[in-house]
Amino acid sequence: MRSFLILWLAVLALPVCGQDVARLLERAQKETDLKTQVELLSQVIEKSPQHVGAYHYRADAYQALGQPHKAILDYNRVIALRPKDPFRYYARGLAYQKMGEPSLAVADFSKAITLKPSHENFYLARARAYRSMSKYSQALADYKKYVGGDWNSASVKLLHEIIPVSLEAYRYEDAQAQLDALEQKEDDSAQRQMWQGRLYQSENKLDEAISAYSKAVNRSPKQAGPYQLRGNAFKELGDYAAALEDYSRVLALAPDAYWFNRRGLTYEELKDFEHAKADYSRAIELDPKWAVAYNNRGFAKLNLKDFAGAKQDFQTAIKLDPSAPTPYVNLAGTYWTWKKDRKEMYKNLEKALARNFKNFETLFNDDQKGWLFKGVNQTAEFRSMLYK
Repeated sequence: MRSFLILWLAVLALPVCGQDVARLLERAQKETDLKTQVELLSQVIEKSPQHVGAYHYRADAYQALGQPHKAILDYNRVIALRPKDPFRYYARGLAYQKMGEPSLAVADFSKAITLKPSHENFYLARARAYRSMSKYSQALADYKKYVGGDWNSASVKLLHEIIPVSLEAYRYEDAQAQLDALEQKEDDSAQRQMWQGRLYQSENKLDEAISAYSKAVNRSPKQAGPYQLRGNAFKELGDYAAALEDYSRVLALAPDAYWFNRRGLTYEELKDFEHAKADYSRAIELDPKWAVAYNNRGFAKLNLKDFAGAKQDFQTAIKLDPSAPTPYVNLAGTYWTWKKDRKEMYKNLEKALARNFKNFETLFNDDQKGWLFKGVNQTAEFRSMLYK
């Protein structure tokens, strides 16, 4: 009789417990304070350890609180309880992506796609994860699945997301189709013109590229990007004066080591080594650990016959980046041009070769580095050392 009474009381208690869980869950869902929400959901889990929804809601709350590792632990529990639910993998994939683990995100999005291949958002999420991994071809394939193969169905905002991926993947036909879709949507932004210019430039249509970049400049005259791209196109076209003008505008908008170095290289094309040296020096001031700028300044000093200064810059470049072959070649040329030091010249050329230097033709061309080895580069000894 006593055993029967205990069993009967336990049965009566079950719905009361269930009601408590339901009320707690409802309160948690309405709660706006995330920490309080976590506390309520933890109570639900304590009373009902197999409650999938409570784990999922708590994981979302942890995500919003910036505690992704705790969120992942709860998503793991959710997936263990519902291993065939694609949306649970999708949620965990978003958490992995947010915490900077795109490869794990891709794995979860792929699992979600396997379980429900018709759900477009899974492809969009995986595309973004692939993009963050610089896997542009895979990202583009997923973007295409998301829009059903029709770029015209994508919004302007999404096209702005996709076009750089197409350009990075060298999928120029897709990029042009996407730009055409933007034009049909009456997007006349500077960004569209810049992308169109990049596409023209990839096809070696430099005049058309410069025209597109100029339109971008007109639409956004205080943005550095159009000047950068147009300057590069002018430099490639051989219009160095126009390139200098654009690089100067870039530097007026945003002084940067890279663009001082880039302008220095353009001054070199005009044989203006004093201005080149000054720009490389500004680059070094802004980025004193950049080996390239020291190497380039050393080359400008060589042309100005400041051999001691050139040697010092090349040695600094080598110290900062011992794996780069070019400073060794330039240092070898310095020893020969300055002191006719055959031993140091060959020693540094050997070091350049050991670092995979292959551009031998420049050492015989006086318009490049041949003048640094004048009088020795026509000897059989010199050639045999390079081509051994």
